Amino acid sequence: MDFDNFSEKFRSFFLSSGGFFLDGYDLSVISYALFFIKGEMSLNAAQEGLVSASSLMGMAIGAIIFGALSDKLGRKKLMGIDLFFFSIFALLSATSNNFLELFVSRFLLGIGIGGDYPISSTVVSEFSPTRSRGRYLMGSVSMYWIGTLFSAFMNLVFLPTGEQFWRYSFAMGGLLAIPIVVGRIKLSESPRWLASKGLMKGEGIPTPEEENKGVTWRDLLKGKVGMTLMSLSAIWFLFDVASYGIGLYYPSLLHQFAFPSEYETLYGTMLISVGAILGYAIAEVAVDSAGRRFTLMAGLGAMAFFLLLGGLISIRGAGLVPYFMVFVAMEQWAGAVTLFYPAEIFPTSVRSTAQGVTTAFSRVGAVLGVFFFPSMVKYLGLSESLMLFGLTSAIALTVSAVAVKETKMRKLEDISVSKT
Repeated sequence: MDFDNFSEKFRSFFLSSGGFFLDGYDLSVISYALFFIKGEMSLNAAQEGLVSASSLMGMAIGAIIFGALSDKLGRKKLMGIDLFFFSIFALLSATSNNFLELFVSRFLLGIGIGGDYPISSTVVSEFSPTRSRGRYLMGSVSMYWIGTLFSAFMNLVFLPTGEQFWRYSFAMGGLLAIPIVVGRIKLSESPRWLASKGLMKGEGIPTPEEENKGVTWRDLLKGKVGMTLMSLSAIWFLFDVASYGIGLYYPSLLHQFAFPSEYETLYGTMLISVGAILGYAIAEVAVDSAGRRFTLMAGLGAMAFFLLLGGLISIRGAGLVPYFMVFVAMEQWAGAVTLFYPAEIFPTSVRSTAQGVTTAFSRVGAVLGVFFFPSMVKYLGLSESLMLFGLTSAIALTVSAVAVKETKMRKLEDISVSKT
């Protein structure tokens, strides 16, 4: 079944993509602000790591809760609630005055962000046409780095206001969510979810049996369905260890190993975001032609290669900017597929739940990477840390070669995994 309402298809794409934009904005905006927050709030190394990882911790919880509710209650009912949650706690984080307030507000904000991952990716998957579903999903996920770039731009705009500029940057994230929440209220329910519940019938529309494949949430814990869930969770977990472990510290790495100037650090961070966006632009072509397996494995292979290379040649100075630009360009090939692949491979009855579970596992990997990376750099060195993350990427590549099957240009009801 393809959803042919052109207007609704594009509205669902842009409103879902808006969630990824906000995710990128909020998860990235703190990476530069921490330079100032840790001094203002007298954060020790452990508190700094916890503040960096707090949203990721909340995401693991939000992804599971909202993912399961989305399969039970429908996509539309939850699409505004998660970002409303996001908006409130983004604004509260801007008013934080100590470690506890900042940690709690960003943790709760993370619940909203995490809840949006399974819902938005599922909605895009279920509204997109079969032949170009990969491009829609890739384009939606790419908005994360548009949000990252915009967060650097807003930090640049507010930096002249003084050392508490970060409060304005944080508040902006909450304000940006408001029009997206309003737009989502008017979005139609997913036709596939309606079909899976027997609420949408007609010629060319799959039956509930075809949509659901007889799979319930209990099947996610056993058999073929459970093995698929475990494999995809492992791939995304390993990817996020390296991706977030390094990614949330680009400003810090540039400041420590390349540029003493705060403005140069921001410009370098923006250029890295541009590299990621260019990577998505190329992957847009590859994902529906070369396919998901090629895109994923090329991305993971490139990550392993560049991380090992960066460690071996001990890259430093201004060369870090083009190095990280090329790295993130290829990283996004893997990142997008690990994110949206569960929304293709699981049947409608558990699609959002499975997406939520894999998201939660990925956030655990992200938390580990974010929390331990500063200590790794301090005690092992940057080169050794890059090489260690290169190893996790290589392991993810090996698992992908075994576990990932091709889904390009095939209908969701034909490719979704069943119990047999």
